[in-house]
Amino acid sequence: MRWWVTGVVGVMVLVAGCGNSTSGAPVADSPTSVVAAPVSSEPWDPCTIPNSAIVAAGLDVGSKSTNLFGDAPLSNDWKTCIWTDPDPGSWYFLGVFSSAHNLGYVEANDQFGSFTGADEDGFVQFRRTAKYDEVSCGIAYEVTGGIVYFILDGRAGREPMGDPCSEIGRVTKSLQTSLPTRAR
Repeated sequence: MRWWVTGVVGVMVLVAGCGNSTSGAPVADSPTSVVAAPVSSEPWDPCTIPNSAIVAAGLDVGSKSTNLFGDAPLSNDWKTCIWTDPDPGSWYFLGVFSSAHNLGYVEANDQFGSFTGADEDGFVQFRRTAKYDEVSCGIAYEVTGGIVYFILDGRAGREPMGDPCSEIGRVTKSLQTSLPTRAR
């Protein structure tokens, strides 16, 4: 049970760290204040990835969720979709997140670290910074108008059936044709 809670809490911490914590806060009246222009379009919705692509990537279509704790969005800044690998033997949650933010925003989040340079497809790998023993790996890439990132978190009480970074790399490559075009 502890491992399950750890995985679920990990997903929640991830999104909480990416949320808009100052929404509705007043803007200071000073000549140095900057008010950001509203984003003209919504970020890409990862739940629009076709079921056929999800199956081809080795994920369980029936496990699709926007939030592990109900139907409410995890954040107003991010579109999210979460799947598991199929049972029996399911060992991870895979979250896909999309926002108008950029890679710098994700790199500045203290929940993540150990960022690598972009590979030939523009994917940057990272890890959680949590100090407890966890199964986790992430991949991010910038798209026109924002960012998409994947995070793989181990399911509680389940032994990993492989290396999380190898698995997330495999899934990401498999889904690549269903993802928004990478920013150039």
